Amino acid sequence: MPESTLEVRIAGLEGSYKELTKRIDDLRSEMHRGFDGVRAEMDHTRTGLEAQMADLRAEFRTSFRWAMSLILVNWLSLMAGIFLVVARK
Repeated sequence: MPESTLEVRIAGLEGSYKELTKRIDDLRSEMHRGFDGVRAEMDHTRTGLEAQMADLRAEFRTSFRWAMSLILVNWLSLMAGIFLVVARK
């Protein structure tokens, strides 16, 4: 009788071990799916940020050109005014 209870107990432990192994495998596969989802979301976010950075660079470049053009026109008109005043005397 004790042998059968020992066998039953060992069989129960084996069943528990198999169940734990299955649960761990399920957890591992679920974690991998979650990591893949996070990785895909990060790639999508990175792509969006790169596009926004490209737009900002283009906007800064345009703003810089406008600012430099205004400064150059202002400087040239000031120099032309000075030359006209000097030439008149």
